[in-house]
Amino acid sequence: MEYSCLKTLAGKHKTTARQIRNKFKDGKKWSVPYQTAKGEKRCKFANFMDCKKANTFDDVIIDYTLRSGSYRNTFDKRLSAKVCELCGKTNVPLEIHHVNKVKNLKGKEKWEKIMIAKRRKTLAVCRECHYHIHNP
Repeated sequence: MEYSCLKTLAGKHKTTARQIRNKFKDGKKWSVPYQTAKGEKRCKFANFMDCKKANTFDDVIIDYTLRSGSYRNTFDKRLSAKVCELCGKTNVPLEIHHVNKVKNLKGKEKWEKIMIAKRRKTLAVCRECHYHIHNP
């Protein structure tokens, strides 16, 4: 990042990176001056070597590996519930109605309002409701 800044300033001033470094030298390092209400300040660049390493090894290491096994997402839960999300019928085979983008829904139909409220692109509906969605 420091070298990139040098090259950018060199391009702006139509000179070389070495000349910019010598121009803005501040001791062993270089910094860019800028004006504030209180006066002139200098912006310095941080290096990884400037950060001190912590020597504390008392921390507990937490293993964040994924658990193996089966888990259900909301799609599986909605299908296995066997409840139509539009009319509320229970114990019926469900079909999934899918739209490309939620932002393209107008919100005029009941099913559109439900999808907008749930912020979902899919809706688990019974066969009759799915037919009425496609053939109003």
